[in-house]
Amino acid sequence: MLRNSRAAVLDLTHGGSVIARKLKNIAASVTGVDVYNTLGSHELKALETYGIKTSQVPLNARDFDILIAPVHLDPGYPMLAEAEKNNIPVVSHHAAVGEILSGRHQDHKVIEITGTRAKTSTALLLAEMLSEELKVVSHTSRGVEDWSSRRIIKKGLSITPASILLALESVEEEGNKPDVIILEISLGGTGNADIGVITTIADDYKIANNTRLASDAKRKMILDAKPGSTLVINHDALRFFGACRRDVNIISFSDSINAAANVYYENLSSGGGTIAYYIDDRQGKIAISASSEYDLDSYKTAFVCAAAVALAMDIKPHAIERSLREFKGAQGRMRKTSIEGRTLIDNSNSGLTLKTAEKALGYAKSESGRIVMVLGEEAKEVCEGLDPKGVERFIDKRLDELHALVLVGERMKPLVSKNINKIYHAEDLSRGIELAQQLTREKDIIVSCVKCFR
Repeated sequence: MLRNSRAAVLDLTHGGSVIARKLKNIAASVTGVDVYNTLGSHELKALETYGIKTSQVPLNARDFDILIAPVHLDPGYPMLAEAEKNNIPVVSHHAAVGEILSGRHQDHKVIEITGTRAKTSTALLLAEMLSEELKVVSHTSRGVEDWSSRRIIKKGLSITPASILLALESVEEEGNKPDVIILEISLGGTGNADIGVITTIADDYKIANNTRLASDAKRKMILDAKPGSTLVINHDALRFFGACRRDVNIISFSDSINAAANVYYENLSSGGGTIAYYIDDRQGKIAISASSEYDLDSYKTAFVCAAAVALAMDIKPHAIERSLREFKGAQGRMRKTSIEGRTLIDNSNSGLTLKTAEKALGYAKSESGRIVMVLGEEAKEVCEGLDPKGVERFIDKRLDELHALVLVGERMKPLVSKNINKIYHAEDLSRGIELAQQLTREKDIIVSCVKCFR
């Protein structure tokens, strides 16, 4: 559809500039539209030098054969509204990336992981499981990682679909030839995966100027899956979507007791649990041990989802069990470590919500010691930060449970006035942790909950 067409790529902020560059050798012409006017003149000039026309105002959609827009763009944007009125095709950034990659990377398996929660944890756990037998590269919010050498190849990429192109480019530049590439993607899949994964659609939210649900975008993982591929889907999501494909293999999993799923918890508690699986003619159980290094309940979705994908790839159950037993928790995902004699509950990550911050505080209260919480956002790195009004409600509800609260981010600064004797402010996560250390003594607890990329 994109080949030899006059294409307009909308939204250069969230990966559109990358897609526009990659389309240059496929489409007849490419025009990039800076919807949010966020690109500087030097960035626009660089695209123009590359042969891509640019605009910071809406253009006439009828001058193009196809529009390429992210799933979260307001459908009322003039070019999209005009395209609908005149039956001009509009494809998503996800689909465009899928078409760019079509026919490439056939020498390895591609696993795409989307969902509201547990994407990164699932990807990292799965990489651990698969790397015992296969050469694995993963791209997550943590970076592009080579699991054979335990090395970060590239940092600083987001999980927009366009970042897949940059991630794969960095792997190729290194001459790396993995057996499996695991890709974390926001809001859906590209349709290019050998295995597509939906971790969960819980805590659904509105996108595209509140005109559609994020789950609608994730459903495209099912609808756009290539024939013959495998889908590993949360049973609740599968039931919600009501979608079934006869030309793909579907494996369902559940993070609760649910015998209707192929892979599910037979039991689970703070002391450990058992995952049961029934896939084709295979059935069995995988034991899970408790750990003092992370909150088991916070990883329950990632554990069962990663196990389901590994089973779909014929990884032996004992290897999966060993990986789960040796898992130490992922940085920024409810991981418990020590810092200068204090206990640090590290839950600072790009997917942080006030709900998961509450959960981190609850986990900290199981320890003995005074609690200092570091809460907020590094807005320069994260598009959708924490709602200051929501943080204010959190303070009203939870401040009495804390010895002190360190707020992070410019938007949080006004909330210090709610209690100047107990609430402090820091510019970023690292300064917030430093201040929390000063406010605590040995055997106290620091709870780190800052929305940021790490």
